[in-house]
Amino acid sequence: MRNRIWAELTQSKHNIEFTSMYSDRQRFILRIFNIGVLTFSSAGVMGWKIWGNLPLISCVIIAAISLMRLLQPHLIMNEKQLKNLDDIHRFYADYYNRIEKLWYEFDSNRIDEGQATKAFFKLKDLETNINPLIAETIRSKPKRLVKKCKKNSDEYFNQVFNI
Repeated sequence: MRNRIWAELTQSKHNIEFTSMYSDRQRFILRIFNIGVLTFSSAGVMGWKIWGNLPLISCVIIAAISLMRLLQPHLIMNEKQLKNLDDIHRFYADYYNRIEKLWYEFDSNRIDEGQATKAFFKLKDLETNINPLIAETIRSKPKRLVKKCKKNSDEYFNQVFNI
């Protein structure tokens, strides 16, 4: 049970790191997208004098902006999905604290193996509630981001637990 609790502790820390970094990345992409659409839309409206001589280019820009707006929900997270990502992050932060408390209680022999097993599976049951939200919200896990999260969580465990 000791190894199982430790594995769950490290995985939950990784999930905290991943949701935080993934959320930051998705918010940055959304900001850039919105700034780009705003810039090109403003240029289209404000530059009517320039575009008056180049109607084909203005039509292409307007069509591209319209197409980008239509494709946005399929390419970039919306506000609801970002809120879901924040909820997932909060869940794993709380979950990590509970698992860490269980780890300390078991490691210091305050509870025996049976009690630890019972508490562990009670905590694991909580995770089943968040899994549908994760499946709906996190579409992909970029490998570079996963590697960076793993590195950060490994460094955390090296510093805190001297491993």
